[in-house]
Amino acid sequence: MRKLLVNHCPFGLNHMLDKIAYDYVTKIRKRGANVAKIKYELAERVKKFTDEEREKLRELIQKWLES
Repeated sequence: MRKLLVNHCPFGLNHMLDKIAYDYVTKIRKRGANVAKIKYELAERVKKFTDEEREKLRELIQKWLES
């Protein structure tokens, strides 16, 4: 059993994941962004997340990419 992600965000876990997703999308949309490096950094950060948190993060990233 994996340890749950420690949530230091006072607004809740989904708010923290939403911020991670928003920051990721804004970084990759910048002109001249090193997308491979940004994706690698996110993958390293997400390794400690649970499967449910990863799935929610994917959904949030998709939401921000569509808007």
